[in-house]
Amino acid sequence: MIPVSIEQLAREAGGQLRGASSGSIMLDRIATDSRGASPGSLFVALHGQQADGHAFLADAFRNGASAALVSNSAITRVALEPQWPLIVVPDPLRALHTVARWQRREYFGKVLAITGSNGKTIVKDALKTLLAGRKILASPGSYNSQLGLPLAVLSAEKPEDLAILEVGVSAPGEMSSLEQIAAPDYGILTNIGLAHFAAFGSREAIAKEKMSLFTHISRAGWVLLPQDEPAIAPMAQQLACAVHTVGAAVNSIGFSMTPVSLAEDGQILDLAAAGTTRTVKVKTRSPEMISDLRYAASAAYLLGATLDDIAGSMEGYVPTSTRMELWSSPQGIRIMNDSYSADPISVQAALRSAMLAAPEAGRKIFAFAGMRELGSSSSREHRQVGAQAGECGFSHLYLVGNGDLKSTAEGFAAARPQGTVVQVQNPDELKQHLLPLLRPGDTVLFKGPRNAGMIRAVQDISGAIAQRCQWVNLAAIEGNIARFRRHCGGGTHILAMLKAMAYGTELAQLASWMSRLGVHHIGVSSANEGVAVRKNGADQEIYVFLAENEDVDNLLRYRLTPIIYSRALAGAFARSLQHRGVVLNVHLKIDTGMHRLGVSPEAALEVARLVRDSGVMRLTGVCTHFASADDPGSDNFTRQQIATFDAALAQLQAAGFDQLQVHAASTSAAARFPQARYNMVRIGLGLYGLYPSPAVQDALDLELAIGVTSRITSIQEYPAGSTLGYGRTFTASHPIKVGIVPFGYDDGLPWALAGKGCALVEGRRAPIVGRISMDQMQLDITDLPGVTVGAEVLLYGTHNGHTLRPEEVAEKAGTISHELLTRLGERVHRIYVEP
Repeated sequence: MIPVSIEQLAREAGGQLRGASSGSIMLDRIATDSRGASPGSLFVALHGQQADGHAFLADAFRNGASAALVSNSAITRVALEPQWPLIVVPDPLRALHTVARWQRREYFGKVLAITGSNGKTIVKDALKTLLAGRKILASPGSYNSQLGLPLAVLSAEKPEDLAILEVGVSAPGEMSSLEQIAAPDYGILTNIGLAHFAAFGSREAIAKEKMSLFTHISRAGWVLLPQDEPAIAPMAQQLACAVHTVGAAVNSIGFSMTPVSLAEDGQILDLAAAGTTRTVKVKTRSPEMISDLRYAASAAYLLGATLDDIAGSMEGYVPTSTRMELWSSPQGIRIMNDSYSADPISVQAALRSAMLAAPEAGRKIFAFAGMRELGSSSSREHRQVGAQAGECGFSHLYLVGNGDLKSTAEGFAAARPQGTVVQVQNPDELKQHLLPLLRPGDTVLFKGPRNAGMIRAVQDISGAIAQRCQWVNLAAIEGNIARFRRHCGGGTHILAMLKAMAYGTELAQLASWMSRLGVHHIGVSSANEGVAVRKNGADQEIYVFLAENEDVDNLLRYRLTPIIYSRALAGAFARSLQHRGVVLNVHLKIDTGMHRLGVSPEAALEVARLVRDSGVMRLTGVCTHFASADDPGSDNFTRQQIATFDAALAQLQAAGFDQLQVHAASTSAAARFPQARYNMVRIGLGLYGLYPSPAVQDALDLELAIGVTSRITSIQEYPAGSTLGYGRTFTASHPIKVGIVPFGYDDGLPWALAGKGCALVEGRRAPIVGRISMDQMQLDITDLPGVTVGAEVLLYGTHNGHTLRPEEVAEKAGTISHELLTRLGERVHRIYVEP
């Protein structure tokens, strides 16, 4: 939220202020979950289906919330502390709408609103990528509902020239309040499907509700509408703005995108505008994804992007995983997870995508948990899904749960009489049936509503098939960010350090998750990492800590902020930027004693003036790095570094350099040195719940967020005296039972753990015996009765209730946990566990 005093927010919300002290409270963040409350946040007590937020007021204030937005009727039923700052309103959700309308009106220049039954998030994320060089705000994740849209608007930290907002409805009459919040200047309607059909009763009613989003767009604006959609025609004729239809043919925009041919891992497209063509390759074969990209590219063109801009950003484009997650196991089994929504359009799209992606020789298997809210058309639509699955060549249909799945089975049997239909009651039963069936070459498509439990089933099946997995618990990362916010205070921003491919966890995925958590600053090592993050739709500020002069083009094009660490680099940037007509924001790094990179404290003011006087750079931040903030034995040295940095800052401020982002503390200093937090801290290892030292663990309690697992693929027994592995470094002193684990030093397991380390086999410790090989290792499981082939092995981290601290493993290997994470190989399958 753009910072606002509690008094002004109470006025804008139409509420009564209670309990606030005489000193004004500044609010800069919204929290709807008490666990995410922190200093500077306004906790909004919402009455949900499962719980009433007013019951968690004490938890919210205990976690650091600065104020709460509450209902005047609900607070009579809960115990209140007199010192709690409260804004009392009739309805907190309506008040949140009012505040969002105010911030949109006051701080947003233009708004592009995207609605439709499907594809909103993909179009939005693709458009973010195509406009990567421009400062824009985009809805985090799929924030588009009665709660999601105001939260998306209030996620802005600063005024925005352009905001791209998703808008979704599930019942008649909802669009009116959302239209008032978004107040769009431009619009996109992706399609009209049957999502929430039961609530509306007809496609025409759905179309009317969605089209009402564009009612007040002026003549200076425009909308993009689907071609050949009769349901929207009456409303389209009444719009005052320019109306463009998007389809396969060249249209009134003057831009076209045409699929040319399939490629090995995607599709070749021809882009054309103003008599010029460009050819690009995108990494999707889905016709629906191509349609969504066409909307995004058309909108980008209307918003001023050139054909070269669009082609450059689209080359190699990988659609976000919001709709379809795809991976292949080492055995060649392909998993396609689309278990986030289920309506006729999205199911049909998923079936076609799976058909195009599957190898010709393998089987296609469809696990389907049904569709909801289809009203009287439910049986017909479910039957059509079964028929299409048969027509697309699926050999097996697994139906999960109840509903109208009998109709799906009938449609499938009619289209593919030789096919196999299996009915299971829940995802756990699905896993039991499916795992023994799978063989190399198979493609399995999972489809169902988000709350049907299919996502967890996919994760479990993926982990059971994959020989090497890294599990990333995004809820734990979310909790750790909240802990740092509470620990550091509301005025301190979080800069998420995602260098080294986000500590081995996959850069783009983590950057996307940071956006959802309101983390508006990301740090990377190289410009190439920054480009990768931006091309995947990140709209945060991105700081490049090891920028080079050769990176200038990418720094400008992808809106990256370099850290200047020498006078020579500042001069080189100044020369490269001359005559470009743009100003590059930069941060200055000061060496206060680490003696790695940075200008000396004595030269800091000189280099800052060089930046200012260049006319082509703007100093927006200053930083330093501590050598040993994790070590209590070096605390005096750390304090000297802080004092040196403070003196340099004072010089800069005296010379007129103010309103700077100031960051010095990484995880260790953020936890241990309050005076080093300034207005931003850099959190890397701490995101994942790892501790650089016991002193950091004493200062701040974090939740471990990662786990690395494998499985026992073979069990062998040998007599006493047998030697194992390369070099015969291990000799059995007794009869030994050995489990072979397909995880070696090429996968990132330190070779030095041989003979020292251990792993957890189904929660029990087993020593590593013999040398660790490139692809595998051996565990002594002699004393672990009941272990069989397929048993899960936890190499380090936490998973399925078992924990082996990475710090312990790193110490035994003679390394640090940072290296343990970053050395994970490409064969290790990353699995993200969402809340």
